[in-house]
Amino acid sequence: MNLDFGVLITTFGMVLLMEMGDKTQLLVMACASKFKTRHVFAGISISIIILNLLAVSLGAVIGGIKVIQDVVKSSASLLFIIFGLLSLRKEEEEATCSTGTSAGAIITVALAFFLAEIGDKTQLSTFSFSALYPERPLSVFLGSTTALLIADCIGLAAGAVALKYIPTRIMALISSFLFILFGLVSEWSALRSNFGMDETQAKIIVGITAIIALLAAAVILIFQKKHMKDSCNTAE
Repeated sequence: MNLDFGVLITTFGMVLLMEMGDKTQLLVMACASKFKTRHVFAGISISIIILNLLAVSLGAVIGGIKVIQDVVKSSASLLFIIFGLLSLRKEEEEATCSTGTSAGAIITVALAFFLAEIGDKTQLSTFSFSALYPERPLSVFLGSTTALLIADCIGLAAGAVALKYIPTRIMALISSFLFILFGLVSEWSALRSNFGMDETQAKIIVGITAIIALLAAAVILIFQKKHMKDSCNTAE
């Protein structure tokens, strides 16, 4: 249970980038316009702690089973690449909050945030980090929890201003690149350390994975551009 600051900082940085501009950050901004700041903060804090406890516990248990540990670590590296590709997609969901007061407001915000974040890419990334580092669950939990709190406090306090100067699309592109890069590095490490592949074999597999990821990213971007063009034509 000793803290590993390398794992903590890595988890913190990746989760923070992925959460910036995410729909749950927009949800916090929406709730902030209807509830008191302290109620929103309490609600998201409760929800984040529960979500991360679930993700870290499950990831640590699965990652700690020796029989499937190698497969899980390789799968986790691929999940990071998938997260990167998902970051390229524009969030189209509109988050909503209902009104309420005091304890009711905190419960409402916590529930709304929980439902929006459960199974989301940020929770799945926490699960993946926990599976990659099953011996460091506390580091993963603290890194992910701190990152989510900071990102959503930005949405609570000054999210609208931040997103005005740092477009959501730019944050999505940066997040996508870093997650794909981290996924490739993790895959390289898993192939060399867990599967005993030599450098040439690992390079071939990682190279093929990188090409597939780049092609998938290109398809997503082209499809989105075409979709936007069709939408503009329809509007006209």
